[in-house]
Amino acid sequence: MTKRPEPYSATVMAILAAAFCTWALLTLPIQGAVILVVASVLGWSGWIAFSYTRPVKSRKVIAVYLCAVGFQLIHMAEEYTGGFPHEIVELFDSPRDWPEKEFLLVFVFGFGALYFFAGAGALYRIRVANFFLWWYALGAGLLNGIAHFVFPILKGGYFPGLYTAGGHFIMSGLLIYLLIKENRLLKAEEQQQVQSLVR
Repeated sequence: MTKRPEPYSATVMAILAAAFCTWALLTLPIQGAVILVVASVLGWSGWIAFSYTRPVKSRKVIAVYLCAVGFQLIHMAEEYTGGFPHEIVELFDSPRDWPEKEFLLVFVFGFGALYFFAGAGALYRIRVANFFLWWYALGAGLLNGIAHFVFPILKGGYFPGLYTAGGHFIMSGLLIYLLIKENRLLKAEEQQQVQSLVR
């Protein structure tokens, strides 16, 4: 039988995610902030449902995640060169500004570093590191990809990030598939160990 994991990691990450969401809602254009809030909820929920009890073991999953993170940086390069922060403020006529410096520091460099640290942590099956695998898969990948196809429709033309948005669907879809498959394999391994002990 699976040993129940400690609850502290889930609690700490829930508090940190809530703090990040609060900051986003208070400072960023509300439409961008809402996407980040939904991404946080989806990422935390996927982590709890699939990888909290059984942290990822497969290097294949982690390798795909790291490739996805590399792609995320390419995507954000398109966003930056197209003036994404300014464009989203204009698109939604937001009263809040989104300085490019803040965009770079928080979302490119800050989250970029966190993503790679999480990849290193996932190699050692550190529970908290697995949160970021799901954050990319469901939030920065899938949800962000969807948003980048909606924005051009609202604008009636190109919106920064559109050209690389399709890659998010491919990378996040593959990562979600592998994360769920990994959970099933680890669960099957545990059941086999229990059955061997019973015998």
